[in-house]
Amino acid sequence: MKYKICSLVLKIVILTQFIFLMIVIACFNPFTGRILTTHYAQKYDINQTIFYRQIRAESHFRSFAISSKGAIGIGQIIYTTAVYMESEIKKWELYLPWKNLNISAKYMQHLLNRYNQNYSLALAAYNWGETNVSEKLRENNVFSIEEDKNYIALFQNIRETYSYLEKILR
Repeated sequence: MKYKICSLVLKIVILTQFIFLMIVIACFNPFTGRILTTHYAQKYDINQTIFYRQIRAESHFRSFAISSKGAIGIGQIIYTTAVYMESEIKKWELYLPWKNLNISAKYMQHLLNRYNQNYSLALAAYNWGETNVSEKLRENNVFSIEEDKNYIALFQNIRETYSYLEKILR
């Protein structure tokens, strides 16, 4: 009898660990990240194709990606930006793809609102920073932003941002 109980407990423990492992794999694999990307693009009314390409350019859908500049997770969000979007967020939560993508999409929506729904400027700001993009616009005497105009030429001398925009908007 004692052997049967131990055997049953062991089977339950193994099954529980297996289920936990499957949940972790399901939550953190790149395929799930792709599905979540589409979901959050819809939620925040962002162009799904552009947001998908943006996340692919940022992390290739890897939940645990960390950049040399400290950007974290699938959407490569810097913690201070995350706090700007969601004041109660903890740094470790940026490794959760659903949390990170929610903040990434929310921030992208914020940038689109700031830059008159212009994707080239919003993406440049996501990559290079709002302050830098706004300063670049002032330097180039751009005071009225056209929604459908591609402003990529403004960033030709900013190699990383120019390349980023080309990857996403090609």
